[in-house]
Amino acid sequence: MSSSARRPPKNSSPPAPGGSGSSRADEPLAGAWSPFPGAAAPQRAADSLPPAVRRVLRTVEGFARAERLFRGRRRLLVAVSGGPDSLACLHLLLALRETFGLELKVAHFDHQLRPGSADDLQFVRDHAAALGLEAITGEGPVREVAARQRRGIEETARLMRYQFLAFAAEKEGCDAVVTGHTADDQAETVLLHLLRGSGVRGMRGMLPAAPIPGAPGRTLLRPLLCIRRDDTAAVCRELGLEPRLDESNRDPAHTRNRIRTELLPVAAGFNPSIADALLGLADSAREAFELLEKRSFEARAAARGPVGAIYDLAALAGLPAESLLLVIEREAAFFHLDPEVNRTRVRNLREVLRRGSGQVAFGDTVVEVSAGRVRIGPRLEPVEPIAPVILDVPGSRRVGPWRVDVLTSPLAADPAAPVAALATPALRGALRARSNQPGDTLTWRGLRRKLSDLFINEKIPAWERPGSVVIADAEGPVAVFTASRVFVRDAPGPPDLWVRLAALPRQAAP
Repeated sequence: MSSSARRPPKNSSPPAPGGSGSSRADEPLAGAWSPFPGAAAPQRAADSLPPAVRRVLRTVEGFARAERLFRGRRRLLVAVSGGPDSLACLHLLLALRETFGLELKVAHFDHQLRPGSADDLQFVRDHAAALGLEAITGEGPVREVAARQRRGIEETARLMRYQFLAFAAEKEGCDAVVTGHTADDQAETVLLHLLRGSGVRGMRGMLPAAPIPGAPGRTLLRPLLCIRRDDTAAVCRELGLEPRLDESNRDPAHTRNRIRTELLPVAAGFNPSIADALLGLADSAREAFELLEKRSFEARAAARGPVGAIYDLAALAGLPAESLLLVIEREAAFFHLDPEVNRTRVRNLREVLRRGSGQVAFGDTVVEVSAGRVRIGPRLEPVEPIAPVILDVPGSRRVGPWRVDVLTSPLAADPAAPVAALATPALRGALRARSNQPGDTLTWRGLRRKLSDLFINEKIPAWERPGSVVIADAEGPVAVFTASRVFVRDAPGPPDLWVRLAALPRQAAP
């Protein structure tokens, strides 16, 4: 994938956007109007625009204000394919430039999927130069990349295009990328998500402002979601613009094209206002999703650590499925994971939460339920058993990933280095540090129990049990360290020996 930028020559007067030809003085075409400084034609106020353009402009301005699209976003990278929607978007933004204090740049990505695509790129470059704007262009072999990555052409084209736009926006210091998606695109998107079985989130369709796909740190704006394709066509017509027409937009090999040319016309036979119905569904879903999102933020992690985020089971068990997924996705992002979600996994997780034990893997992200808690985090590697190590009394020894200190004086409490207080008259033989072994028992609070039963009864979650560290004498365990608790064998008399467990720093990878 490559990119380049072309600036208009200095001291040049860009031609009118309508291209070559002439028009009468009373014709409201772009040849008699220019919304940018330095143009050959005198600048005219928005009130002097052709009526059709003025109506669309008012709608877009009102939508942008209502959605606060340009609040804190002044430097915009406008994605222009050369088609009527993106071309109209560019000119409407030019007309709103002074209103919102905008600074515009143009971007175009050549997918190299058809012979005329290079002409589209040149068209956008020339058009930007005529408007006195900088054009940032890129290109990439979508078909070749799709075959190599075993992805569909549509998906690959979309990912590469947004990757380029995010890169260009960052390189040019732009606050956001703007696309010309319209209400018709929104209706198609909602229907596409419906066919794929999306939940409430998918039914929202495209949002006016959202993260760029694949680049969550960059913002994507869609100021034309409030108007239709007929409106963008009217803008181009009234301003004398001649957009490029992409014949691949009618290729039935692409799912979205089939929805546009086949499914929507059939649905219109049942409901002539099907597009409006789908747009209404998107608005309703957006409102409903705000409530679901609010519910997800009400669930707060009790702790976060190397094993993941730990929640109380009660905080997640009552959440709606969409809210639960939002929690999982947020925690996955925190731990740099990429969860894979489908309805079957969500159903399985609801059952695990109801049962109170078990786990469900969402790709590389695991949700594990145990002992009234829920862990959301990475898959855990098997814990290597710790070979028994005889401890120095007093003294310090390395035991696997731990340092075990044995001291003869009390220690201040430290959550990062738990301490077990022992009474030496009750000890038999040398002290050893080791892993938990089958059959290990501990007399604790007057009852002798297997450690496995003790862990269950005392609600030690499953992910803590394999890493527990046992301090044993000749008769068996005298203390057990888990990540959250320390258990000490019952003994008469006051303690006079203190055993501390501290994690050693991880070795840096070579």
